[in-house]
Amino acid sequence: MKNTISLIGISSLLLSSCAFVLTGTKQRIRIVTTEPGAQVWHKNQLLDSTPCIVRIKRSFDTPPPIELRKQGFETQSLPLKRKFNETAALNFLLPVNWLVDGFSEAVVGYKAFDTIAMKPIAK
Repeated sequence: MKNTISLIGISSLLLSSCAFVLTGTKQRIRIVTTEPGAQVWHKNQLLDSTPCIVRIKRSFDTPPPIELRKQGFETQSLPLKRKFNETAALNFLLPVNWLVDGFSEAVVGYKAFDTIAMKPIAK
């Protein structure tokens, strides 16, 4: 019985990963605009209206930009800029965890946005 518990404990340590377990495969991104109520679109899906926090899947591939749409204002395109997910650095304790974080793409993160200025459509 003790051997089974020990095996389960050791396996869970070796098969877990810091970034995947602590931050998951989606990132929460806060979006605030100078004009509240702008619609937030990603991959042709309406996610929410500003101000809001949206969840975007982490990916090694370049993701499509987030679009902000509001009547009377120009559509704003916000490219998602990748960065290293600092939580993955905790994998130095068990380097095999880099594999799990790498395959789950949890080592990738996105830079935060500043407040986005909505531009009125020129008449």
